[in-house]
Amino acid sequence: MTTDIHSAFFPGKTNLAPILMLHGTGGDESDLLPIATFLFPEHPKLGIRGRINENGSNRYFIRHKDGTFDLANLAQETTWLLHAIEIETARYQLDASQLIVLGFSNGANIAAYAWLNQPTSFKTAVLLHPMMITPPKQAVNLEHHRAFATYGDLDPIVAEDNFDQLTQQLTDAHADIKIFKHHQSHHLSQAELMAAQSWIKTL
Repeated sequence: MTTDIHSAFFPGKTNLAPILMLHGTGGDESDLLPIATFLFPEHPKLGIRGRINENGSNRYFIRHKDGTFDLANLAQETTWLLHAIEIETARYQLDASQLIVLGFSNGANIAAYAWLNQPTSFKTAVLLHPMMITPPKQAVNLEHHRAFATYGDLDPIVAEDNFDQLTQQLTDAHADIKIFKHHQSHHLSQAELMAAQSWIKTL
């Protein structure tokens, strides 16, 4: 595990909210660029790579061989990621308070976990196929936070009741959550991206 921050920055119009790209397992800092470009064509885009390596695949936190998660590592890596966001947004002169997170799978998971467990600079997120890792230890107020969250009913990784638990936790914390469910597996579809695009236009 390295402490180095691997990031990629793609400039855009400086008056538009910067997009923070958080990849899925096996992705990297530029992995979501095609999706980010589709959803936010003219926005500046910043990707930060997770620093956990699982059998050659990049991740944001440790998953054990039996499929369970290392919760101590999750907390540690969330703190690291939030610090990395501070460093990289300052480096590229981006307004961290205006960040919109675009997270897929593992990246969406850590973004949602961060909201429920630690103070974050970002208040808007597109969470593609997220899951609840662990319930928050204490109540949190996510008023003025908003997210678009997607689920596929053929998903072999995320159970529907798990997804529903996550979105309910966010809603109970007063976040404004728009849910999109579709007949698909744990991958991105044109239908969900079009729905995300429609939601983004309401921001």
